[in-house]
Amino acid sequence: MKTFKIFFNICLLSIILLSCKEDLLKPVENDQNSPSAVTNVKVQSRPGAIKLTYTLPKDPDLLYVQAEYTNKYGEVIKNKASYYSDSLVIDGFADSAMHKMNIYAVDRSENRSTPLTVDVKAMSPPIFGIKTSLILQEDFGGINVTYSNPNEANIAIVVTYKDSLGFFVPNETIYTKLKQGTFTSRGLPPKSTIFGVYIRDRWNNRSDTSFKTLTPIFERELDKTKFKTVTFPTDIGGYGNGLVVSNMWDKVISPDYGMWHSRGDAGMPMHVSFDLGVLAKLSRFVLWERSGNYIFNHGNPKRYEIWGSDNPPADGSYTNWVLLKSCISVKPSGQAAGINSNDDVLAAARGEEWNVPLNAPKVRYIRIKILENWIGGLQAHIAEMSFFGNDK
Repeated sequence: MKTFKIFFNICLLSIILLSCKEDLLKPVENDQNSPSAVTNVKVQSRPGAIKLTYTLPKDPDLLYVQAEYTNKYGEVIKNKASYYSDSLVIDGFADSAMHKMNIYAVDRSENRSTPLTVDVKAMSPPIFGIKTSLILQEDFGGINVTYSNPNEANIAIVVTYKDSLGFFVPNETIYTKLKQGTFTSRGLPPKSTIFGVYIRDRWNNRSDTSFKTLTPIFERELDKTKFKTVTFPTDIGGYGNGLVVSNMWDKVISPDYGMWHSRGDAGMPMHVSFDLGVLAKLSRFVLWERSGNYIFNHGNPKRYEIWGSDNPPADGSYTNWVLLKSCISVKPSGQAAGINSNDDVLAAARGEEWNVPLNAPKVRYIRIKILENWIGGLQAHIAEMSFFGNDK
């Protein structure tokens, strides 16, 4: 019996050792026969890319087709397509120069065919067209950048400025694939500054830099102690119970108090108005929703407008009022009301910031016109608002 147990233990140990042996990743098949090359290759030039179409070799062992070339930085760029497709795209070209591209058919044993070499020439990469579209102009606290990106390329717009030591240092990088857009890079004093802006793509290709000397416009947050409630005949007012208009500048963001709340039967659209206490050229404003479980929910504004006036009529009409901004609140996660991701919570905590157009006139009075809330009800609420600009 003892001999049997020893034999059994040896067998068991052998099984365990064999099962622990490192698995080697090898091709399922292992022959030495290379497949034939692809044929009938056609080249289509695209912005910063090449599309190849071809005829696959009649090889039952074929796995994929791979194309590769060496870019202007000396890097080998590759892409592949499975045998289910008769085309592939290689993008990330940094220029529109002629390149030699090798195309291989590869089988399940990773044998490569002899290369078929073709001359390819991509159209100018999107970054260069975007760079030529740039419009740079002074804005509050910095530089305003307008751009056009017709191919909806994934790009980064890098804003730099020349510091006191003569070096160009980054101020902000904006990542986008919008067809067109505008943004302001802020945080700089109102003195003559040399700005440099360039475009970078996800392959780290860069355009050359656009330079412009601009003087940022003075900007500061308006003093909320000067704000005053103004009630015109057409204003909706507050709910009562302390949920008054002046709560929008009390520096309290709460799910229950410290907010303005309309009457429950107010209906849409509705508006409230107030006095900034100073005549100012506005640069931007921030709106904070009622917090907690109410973010992107309940009576928080989803579609709204901000109007301004320096001389509003006493009858509450829109005479002498100017539309400063039409706003549509966007929930980052896109989930249904009441279901909030971490991104949703962080976005609500930051507040929704909106730029006021540079050509907007100076205003003293603000009117908030709410067109739609997040649940389609008849009421609205706002926790806090801040306004920035030049009131000198």
